[in-house]
Amino acid sequence: MSLNVRHPKGLEIAKRLVAMSDIVAEGFSPGVLDNWGLGYDVLRSIKPDIIYAQQSGMGAQGSYGRFRTVGPIANSFSGLSEMSGLPEPAMPAGWGYSYLDWMGAYSFSLAMLSALYHRERTGEGQWIDASQSEVGLFINGTTILDWSANGRIWSRYGNRSPYKPAAPHGIYPCAGDDRWIAIACFTEAEWQALGTVAGHLGWASEPRFSTLAGRLAHQDALDAAVSEWTRAQDAYDAMHRLQRAGVPAGVCQTAGDRCDHDPQLAALEWLTEVTGTKIGRWPIAEVPVKMSESPAYIGGRIDRGAPCYGEDNHYVYGELLGMSSREIEELAAEGVI
Repeated sequence: MSLNVRHPKGLEIAKRLVAMSDIVAEGFSPGVLDNWGLGYDVLRSIKPDIIYAQQSGMGAQGSYGRFRTVGPIANSFSGLSEMSGLPEPAMPAGWGYSYLDWMGAYSFSLAMLSALYHRERTGEGQWIDASQSEVGLFINGTTILDWSANGRIWSRYGNRSPYKPAAPHGIYPCAGDDRWIAIACFTEAEWQALGTVAGHLGWASEPRFSTLAGRLAHQDALDAAVSEWTRAQDAYDAMHRLQRAGVPAGVCQTAGDRCDHDPQLAALEWLTEVTGTKIGRWPIAEVPVKMSESPAYIGGRIDRGAPCYGEDNHYVYGELLGMSSREIEELAAEGVI
């Protein structure tokens, strides 16, 4: 729906919608709803048990509560961006997209469900202040605990295993444009199987590589040797041959691989189609859990994608608020909706 809350009539309509709602959820910068005259105190005066949920990059309280930010900035503030990438002196790689937009949204939705549960038990509404950066702090909680308890500073380790020794352990180039495969050898049997598949039986007898300790001490040379073999291999063919031999290996899949070619994801029906008003049927990611008694569908009960701006005006103003078509047209002419 569209609504201009800066217009007095628009603000009054917003308050009517609040009165008939369970939750007011917003993702503006802190203070926007207050400036509109729709802060928590106002919402609570309209509906005493309203649940007001706001999500921002830094939260609405504290020293940074008025910072304006977006997902990648919150990602950096929480430490996640620094943690991604190859070891120093390489620069942090970041995450490539707004990861905390997703993780923050999951946390946001759980908070709202918890508030609904609390209201069912007590009759009390509440104000939820959700912070993307705080969600990021919980995601890297292990590193924070290690510093707090042991005084150890976490550092990037790239693709190599920091805890369970493995060598080779990394991402290796394959034939084609930007094609890669992950390979990890934890045991002598896996290492010897890799040499057999690669046709390099001499790897196992070479003094530098004959033991796991030796391979760990010469990982750069080992990675160069493995890469020389993988560069000539089709990524999927190499993966299947290595897996059959008992070597942990997996293709680093592109978006095209995941959406169009992966048989496991296809079997999981991870993509489904919903109807968009202007674009027709369109594939989007399905709910990532399968429930036997209450199967979920990303298109919901209305079986459609996200509506276009203002698409549901007649439903909201007509069916929910009981306005006539003429009233709706007059509001549109006045710039209210």
